[in-house]
Amino acid sequence: MTERPVWFSRAEVEALLDPLALLERLRSAFLDVAAGTVSDPRPLRIDAPEHAANYVGFPCYWPAAGLACVKVLSGAERNPERGLPIIDAVLVVMDAPTGRILAIMDAAAITAARTAAVTALAVAALGPAPGGRVGLIGTGVQMEAHARFLALQGGVDEFIVASAGEDLPRAKAAALRVAEASGRPARAGSRRDAAGADVVVLTSVSTAPLFVAEATAPHAIVASVGPFLPHATELDERLVWSASRLVSDRRDRFLDQWRTAADRLGPAYGRVEDLPALLAGPATPSTGVRVFLSDGRAIEDLAAAALVLEAARERGVPGLALP
Repeated sequence: MTERPVWFSRAEVEALLDPLALLERLRSAFLDVAAGTVSDPRPLRIDAPEHAANYVGFPCYWPAAGLACVKVLSGAERNPERGLPIIDAVLVVMDAPTGRILAIMDAAAITAARTAAVTALAVAALGPAPGGRVGLIGTGVQMEAHARFLALQGGVDEFIVASAGEDLPRAKAAALRVAEASGRPARAGSRRDAAGADVVVLTSVSTAPLFVAEATAPHAIVASVGPFLPHATELDERLVWSASRLVSDRRDRFLDQWRTAADRLGPAYGRVEDLPALLAGPATPSTGVRVFLSDGRAIEDLAAAALVLEAARERGVPGLALP
């Protein structure tokens, strides 16, 4: 009888996914991307403007891991009004040689963890770290994940948490969660307070800039990870074109997203760096405002899924048909 794929719930993924191991596994995955040994095509995406929603498939094959995957994801901007999460996703993981489906995983925890871990890698690569204050704008799952992973990298003295909607009670509740998740002090503030920190991470679903470029410290590292609708951005365009360095985890996708702004961005548009290439090259410390734009790619999901499968095998999870 053919064994069925094992289902991993969100709680099981969170229990099996080691954050420090994920940072190292993602670095290895990006080095393989830079070497051209990962098949990680651009996602297939359908947008439904009438629902403010999109439906996306992210495929990947990683020969070094002997695994392939497809993440199926949907994003519906109006879901909070329905009492539902904005994003829903599952990850189907396959044994590459046989094509057998090994597991189906709730991808919410995987997406949150791998996105935050990639941001942490990008911040470190864009270093040196400008200081110990980290601003977080957005109060959802990504906020907590980013607090945890940035704290793991060290050097965080304080988190400043702001609500994208300037809801101070919401920001105060979120700051308590950040302190618990990261083990570092956290306080609530306005968007402008958070924007003035040394490292600023935007994790909202805003389709418009959350602060003006002038609110950012002249030495800051700014990461935007929230938008999922076409041409949406949390960042003031002036901050992007004036940055000393621009990095994306998927350069080609970034160039497409910002193509309509190419004339306004000027030389900045053509000098976007690809994170895998940056990690594969020699360290290049930099100063000034540095910007990381996260797009998300399937190799990031597969790197996390590989760790979940390995941990499950070590713990003897029943029914897991691994070669």
